Parts: sequence; structure tokens; C-alpha cells
Amino acid sequence: MSLPFKIFTFEPKDTSKKIEGSAIIVLQEWWGINETIKNHAQRIANNTGVKTVVPDLYKGKIGLTAEEASHLMTNLDWNVAIGELETLAKTLNAEGYTKLGAIGFCMGGGLSLALASTLERPLKAAITCYGTTPDTFDVTKITSATAVQGHFGGKDAMEGFSDPAAANKLEHDLKNASDVNIYRYPEQGHAFLNDDDWSIEKRKELGFVDKDIEPRSHEQAIRDEAWNRIYTYFIKHLA
Repeated sequence: MSLPFKIFTFEPKDTSKKIEGSAIIVLQEWWGINETIKNHAQRIANNTGVKTVVPDLYKGKIGLTAEEASHLMTNLDWNVAIGELETLAKTLNAEGYTKLGAIGFCMGGGLSLALASTLERPLKAAITCYGTTPDTFDVTKITSATAVQGHFGGKDAMEGFSDPAAANKLEHDLKNASDVNIYRYPEQGHAFLNDDDWSIEKRKELGFVDKDIEPRSHEQAIRDEAWNRIYTYFIKHLA
């Protein structure tokens, strides 16, 4: 089965702890497949023992400015993207990966939930980091076969997408999913898991973080808490 996009694959560095037969689909932010998302994928693989795959939904394009990223995200047809991700899931199943999880960041968080709501063979776990779906996808269709976790910042101002009201609505709508955990981090803004130099610059530029603080050190404890919840959750449901 041929895939409609390039995928980047990341294996756990410590192969002795690898969980066989499981894989995690890692879904991009609106920027595209940049070093930030690749680092996230490798980090998840290393700390869970699960192979991660990153599909390039923009097919080689990357946004370097907010304007470029917005253009790319706006032009992404979600129905087409979900169809392509369903093909990826079926390919992974055919390769022997019978337990699949998905995690996404920003736009990818919404895609993770959308995929969980449509797959014929359910995901074992879906995690969203500061992102929800458009109204065209119904998360109430996510069944008890799929566990769902979410991470949202209390100071996230992206109304209807990842602000506190959106997180509350998501939690309410996930009435049919299992092991639902929607975490709120009161002092965090959007994209708080991104701690590389480029991402911090963009977060400050877009007003996602206070320009007077040094996010790498100031937010480290919160990031560690969120990442550990992510690792533990995937191991619980994919091992």
C-alpha cells in the first residue's frame, strides 16, 4: 500500500526497552515538519520504547513565519488529510503494528482527535496538546476502545481551538472515550512544550509567552510534568 506522503521514522535509542507491535503517529504543528516536531517524535520514542512515525501532511512545505504557516494550515483539506492518515494506519497494521497511538501538537492535536473519531480499527490512545477539531469532526464518536489525553494552557488565547473554554468543551464531548484525562496548566500559553531556540522566539513573537521570562528554565517543571504524563499514558495503553 503506497503512502501519499513521506514519513519520518524514529526508533527508541535503547532498543532493549522497545515495545514491539506498537507505533505512535506524531502529527505536526501548523509550521510543518521542522526540527521541533522531529525532536518531539524522537523524545517520545526514547521515553516510551515505541516506534514513532511523522507523516508530512504538507508534502515538503514548511512555514517559517506565522503568515506562511497560517497559509499552509488554511489550505490543508482535513478530510483529505484524515483519509491519508487512515491509509498510514492501515499500512502500519499490515506491517504488524497492531496497537497504534497518535499525538499531535496545535493543529496536529486536532488531527489526532479527528483520526480517533474516524478510524475503523480504533486507536488505542490519542493525545492532543493544545488543539481541538473543527465542527466537521465529531469527537463523541470516539468510543471506549480509545483512551484520550489532553494538555492545555490556562493562558492560551486561541479561542475555540485551544483556550480554556475549548478544553472544557472537549472534556464534555469525550463522554464515550475511555480513561479521559484533560490536563490544564494555569500559567501556560499556547505551544508550551516547545523549548528549542527557534520555537521560543516564535512563541514570544506571537505572544504565547511573556517576553520578560526565560521559558526554557521558567517552564521546565511544567514541561517535565506534561511529558511524563504523555510517556506514562502511552506505555499504559500500548504495552
